[in-house]
Amino acid sequence: MDSTLFHRRFDRSPTAMLKTRRSPWCLALVLLCAMVTCSREANAGCVAETAATGIDAGLVIHLSPSCTQAERESHAVRGEVIMDAIAKGRSVDLLGVLVRGDLIFDRLAVQTTAGSPGLTSERANLEDHVGGNGQRIVREALGLRDSVVVGAVRHRATDSTLRFEGPVDFSGSHFKEGVDLSRSVFHKPVELSRATFEKEAYFVQGQFTMPVGCRETKFGPSTRFHQSTFRGSVDCTSALFDGMAEFLEVTFEQPAVFERSRFGLGTGFSGSRFKGRVSFSEAIFSRETFFGFAAFESEAVFAGAQFLGSADFSHAEFRQQDDLVKARFDHPPLLDETKRRESTQPGGLLQTSNGQYALTAIFLIVVALLVAYAAKLK
Repeated sequence: MDSTLFHRRFDRSPTAMLKTRRSPWCLALVLLCAMVTCSREANAGCVAETAATGIDAGLVIHLSPSCTQAERESHAVRGEVIMDAIAKGRSVDLLGVLVRGDLIFDRLAVQTTAGSPGLTSERANLEDHVGGNGQRIVREALGLRDSVVVGAVRHRATDSTLRFEGPVDFSGSHFKEGVDLSRSVFHKPVELSRATFEKEAYFVQGQFTMPVGCRETKFGPSTRFHQSTFRGSVDCTSALFDGMAEFLEVTFEQPAVFERSRFGLGTGFSGSRFKGRVSFSEAIFSRETFFGFAAFESEAVFAGAQFLGSADFSHAEFRQQDDLVKARFDHPPLLDETKRRESTQPGGLLQTSNGQYALTAIFLIVVALLVAYAAKLK
């Protein structure tokens, strides 16, 4: 056997043994360094964007979709931090963030309408209509996108108005507790699309001056827009109203879309006024539905809609030709004192299959009589 090979195989010198012992420790050290490095890189990649430092800097935190739940927990934002930024007139832009704690807008300082510079008479009238001269102001944009809010969102003061001067974007967010922004005035677009409200969502006496988006929004056990006014368009395509949905005495000044929406419990549009086109095409009303005293000043589309419970259109007014005949009613709709326009298409027996059968029978009888009369003459 080669002596060199022999020494390589059976080398028991201290140096060789030390090298052998070092190998596992070196490997473990390398793995530990790699884990720490990867952890740091993952944590750095989770925070996609934060705000620049400064007195006027907004509250900006964007977390990428790849962030783990543990990473989101480590970057959680407290509700009081958000309210502090709003109170200081800063914008809030949170994406993919976990919010812990309540957002209580009643804690904002109350200001008077007379002391607000640049307030137009139209805006002042809006705010006076909602809640007197006192007002709480959110001056900049408020964005909570694709986030989870573990806390209530509240404005319950009855003696003042909550005024949002910037856009409000809650798209894709999940609200675990109740949301009550009643008596609020929104001067910029409001986006609620893909949001989920596990509990109540109240916008009573709200004033929406620009478009409102609620596409594929999931509303919880109680949704209220009672006595609200939408001056911009409304798009609630494929929205789910899982509980009670109250749109009582609401004014829609622009087109409103509720196509393919689902109303799980009682639904009320009584006393509402639709100035623009409204579409409930292919919507499903699972329980009692009320359109009593509603006014449809423009086109009203119900084609493909399903009313699985009772439907009350008593005292409603359709100023254009309606298409209720194209909807499915499991129970005959109530149309007491309902004002409907007569069909502009030619009416009469020819418009129904029974009428056509009757005319055919009359024609055959006349022909038979003529034949009999001709036979007598012969």
